[in-house]
Amino acid sequence: MVMDDVIDSWQLRMFSTLSRTGSFTETARHMSLTQSAVSHALRKLEQDMGSKLLHRNGRSLGLTAAGQRLLLCADAVLQQMAKVRADLTTLNSEFQGQLRLACPADAASHLLPPVLREFRECFPQYTLTVHPGDGQDPARLLDGQAADLVVGIEPENTAGLVSGRLFSDHLVFLVRAGHPWTDGVPPDRERLGSEQFLLPQRSVPAMQEVETHFLRQGVRIHAFVELGSSAALVEMAKLGLGVGIAPAWIAASEITQGTVRALPIPGLHLERHWAVLHHRERRLSLVEETFIGLCRSALRGYGSGTG
Repeated sequence: MVMDDVIDSWQLRMFSTLSRTGSFTETARHMSLTQSAVSHALRKLEQDMGSKLLHRNGRSLGLTAAGQRLLLCADAVLQQMAKVRADLTTLNSEFQGQLRLACPADAASHLLPPVLREFRECFPQYTLTVHPGDGQDPARLLDGQAADLVVGIEPENTAGLVSGRLFSDHLVFLVRAGHPWTDGVPPDRERLGSEQFLLPQRSVPAMQEVETHFLRQGVRIHAFVELGSSAALVEMAKLGLGVGIAPAWIAASEITQGTVRALPIPGLHLERHWAVLHHRERRLSLVEETFIGLCRSALRGYGSGTG
């Protein structure tokens, strides 16, 4: 036998079966072969090994010293091959399934595309669904099993949750280029009270805090347009149809182009932390851990430079 020759796994399985049954007939039946095929395979294996592996003892078969040594090696190799097959089967099953996300619809359109592109390349067989979690408590979404992971603003109470922070942002005024407020003078109560504001959702906590802040300054918002789309908010601000209140990253391209300006809200720095959340008691799968890692990589520094 040439030293570089590899023993066929089929030969090892045949030899292991024959050693245990001690019968050519039983081995042939077990391996769906003819008895003569088993005999031929044994002769070929002995020829390859250069050693007699079995000897007849009356009607029974016995192992020679070389046969005993080969049987130990054969069993170890076959067991390892079975383990590899089982591991790969498990691995393949892990990479096929469904990942359910919850994320505010508006944020999903800005934040998730680069993440989902990378995720699709890593797990092409995975189905990914995004549930619009607008204004919903992350814990409630996870408790109700509407989502496996929640991408959103970290709540004040994270009891029972694990929060993996992605980036932080704060709300700013979004105005058209050349708007009177871009003169470098912060708007006073009169200017604030006479303006029409463009809000993504008035009912969310951040908007309520902005209104409370204005009220403390003696400013009541009389004119506002509540929009369900950040794209619409940015477009209306760009056309001078109002002052948007939102994070600057929703208008990143317009700010870069100079058609929209991001201005600080006087006296208010409301920082929000965006995170991926999941139940503390829930063990994450490899797919879920990879998704969180992709989020961190794609959104690193996302909230920086936002006015």
